[in-house]
Amino acid sequence: MFEIIGKKVNIKDYLSYYAKNMQWNPEFIVLHNTGTPTLAQRPNGFTAEHMKNLQGYYSGMGWNGGPHFFVDQNSTWAFNPISKKGTHSPSWNSIAIGVEMLGDYSKEDFTTGAGKKVRENSLNLIAELHLYFNFDPSTMKIHKEDPTTTHDCPGKNVIKADFIKSVNEKMNHPCKVVLYKKGEGHDPAGVINGVLRNNNVYALVSDLQKISGFNNGLSGEQKVIDVLTTKYSYSWDVVNLKFYCVQK
Repeated sequence: MFEIIGKKVNIKDYLSYYAKNMQWNPEFIVLHNTGTPTLAQRPNGFTAEHMKNLQGYYSGMGWNGGPHFFVDQNSTWAFNPISKKGTHSPSWNSIAIGVEMLGDYSKEDFTTGAGKKVRENSLNLIAELHLYFNFDPSTMKIHKEDPTTTHDCPGKNVIKADFIKSVNEKMNHPCKVVLYKKGEGHDPAGVINGVLRNNNVYALVSDLQKISGFNNGLSGEQKVIDVLTTKYSYSWDVVNLKFYCVQK
């Protein structure tokens, strides 16, 4: 029987731990729905026992892996380790991450009730996967696009173009980061470009260092508050999309 993780995860924490030793090179994501079970059959979502049952089911079919994630109305479940190739879409198993959404979206609604919650959780997961692996959302596939697949997965109610548009919106919302230094009056020390993503503001550490002079060893794109830490107070101007950082 192949290895699974089989537990609920916070995707950022999960990737920081499990994606360190990748044994393959994924190129894009394939989106699925379970079909069976349906949302009606799992009104409270998945359990750890369900993950074990799925492991046994797939192993019984001779599979040596499964989808990398299952998403229900409450949580994201890690299944096949992200560090290894999975089994979920015959043409793309060797190059694609598989994400299974609970539900049958040939019949169940994807925009209201539990289906809407699954959609939102799936968007959050997939946006984070795109950011971590530097995928372009336009490369994402839905299972029925696999030329070796004959069934309608993930169902007619999952509209690929709308889903990709929402992934892009989750990933990036341009904003400005405005920094004021203590004792330097009302003029800002600098203004740089930032990105609002999942209710956090991110910016390049190199840009933040230029205007703050503060270096705590981080690099790349990071949360502004993680770079400037508790030495600053923060406020968000939702109208003008500006994130103000004031040195204490």
